[in-house]
Amino acid sequence: MRLALSKKYETLQLRLQKCMASYIFKDPMKMIQNKYILVDQFIKKLETQIQTKKQNEKEHYITLLSKLDTLSPLKTLTRGYAIVEQNDHVIKSAKKLKKGDEINLKFVDGTKLAKIQ
Repeated sequence: MRLALSKKYETLQLRLQKCMASYIFKDPMKMIQNKYILVDQFIKKLETQIQTKKQNEKEHYITLLSKLDTLSPLKTLTRGYAIVEQNDHVIKSAKKLKKGDEINLKFVDGTKLAKIQ
C-alpha cells in the first residue's frame, strides 16, 4: 500500500512539475498578448474589407448614376430636343395630333404654347 501511495505521489509530483513548467504559468500575460495581436489582425482585416466594399459600392453607384444621367429627359432636352404635351399628357406620335390642337413644347430653358396648323 505504501509503495502504491509513493508511486501515486511521484506521478502527481511529475504532473505538477510539468504544469508549472508550462509557458502559461511562467508568463501568463504572453497568452493574453498573443490574443491581443490576433484581435488587432482581425480588426485590420475587417477594416480593409470594409474599405474595399465601400470603394466597390462607390464605383457601382457612379456607374448607375451615369446611366441614369444618360436616360434623363433633361439631358435629352439639352441636346436640342423638345417634349410635346397636350392636356398634361406626353405626345409620342404625330398621328395623335389634329389641325387646330394646342400643344405645349418643353425646352431646356422653358415652355412654349403652339398650335397645330
